Amino acid sequence: MKKIYGLTIFIFFTTIVFGQDIKLADFMLYPRLDSTYWGKDNDLLNSNYSKIANRCQTCVFQQTDTTRGRFCFNTSLGHVQLDTALHNFSTEKLIGKWDVIIFGQFEVTDSILPDSKIYYRSSKTLNERKENNGYITFTDKRFKTSLIDNKEIPNKNKRYKILNGKFLTTKSLSGYCGATIIGMTKEGYLIIDDHTYRTRALWGKYLTVKTSVRRMILKKSTTA
Repeated sequence: MKKIYGLTIFIFFTTIVFGQDIKLADFMLYPRLDSTYWGKDNDLLNSNYSKIANRCQTCVFQQTDTTRGRFCFNTSLGHVQLDTALHNFSTEKLIGKWDVIIFGQFEVTDSILPDSKIYYRSSKTLNERKENNGYITFTDKRFKTSLIDNKEIPNKNKRYKILNGKFLTTKSLSGYCGATIIGMTKEGYLIIDDHTYRTRALWGKYLTVKTSVRRMILKKSTTA
């Protein structure tokens, strides 16, 4: 845990100490760019992998004589992850109506050349909407989404369980599954993330790792 905190102490310092409004890509953990540590940090960030939560994931592998790659969705895999300090909150805090104050998607790409000691990182916001997003209502057993004009996420009314203090799983025919990642900040923001994960390597040329995060940030509603 201390190792992970060490990766993002500056992020938390700027976000919390200076009291800035929450941003779409806040509260994320990143591997260090030094290639000596990148692989170890990446493994640590994905160490809380759950086979049950990821039963719903789909991964496609591609390989040729010169390239190899992987594409996964409905997955918890990602070289960037929601801060672990936001997990393991009391599920009683979920109960009620939550307004979606920010909805959007951002993407982080790390890449390295064979003889380089440092990864290159780029990030960008793919889309973001800060109003008229709708709301989600939680009981102790079910949640219902009432999202507005959101073609990416159909509205649903599902039974749910929080698995390992981290995964928002829903009931399916085969049991509970789902790699949606959930966390709550000490300021009371609820964060819900869905990942898409891609890797591509060209033998002797480069390695690229890309994580896309579709995120909802919610605040407890002041209306019934």
